[in-house]
Amino acid sequence: KKEKTPPPPPPEIDISKLDIRVGIINKVWEHEEADKLYCEQIDIGEEEPRKIASGLKAYYTLEQMEGQRVLVLANLKTRKLVGFPSHGM
Repeated sequence: KKEKTPPPPPPEIDISKLDIRVGIINKVWEHEEADKLYCEQIDIGEEEPRKIASGLKAYYTLEQMEGQRVLVLANLKTRKLVGFPSHGM
């Protein structure tokens, strides 16, 4: 019988590298093509508000989202979510 090698341990996460900022959702709208996504405009203290997509549609209404304070991971690479460029998480 072949002995199975144990899976490698998960990589260690250095949370000091995460740029976590508090922001306020200024504007929120439903994604045109995705059923589960909202698109938000979030002010995190930069010149322009960040546009970020989130999968919170099943949990919050548009009215509940607008004006909320949220935590934003600001140093992530831009990723397209169903064609929408999301600048954070």
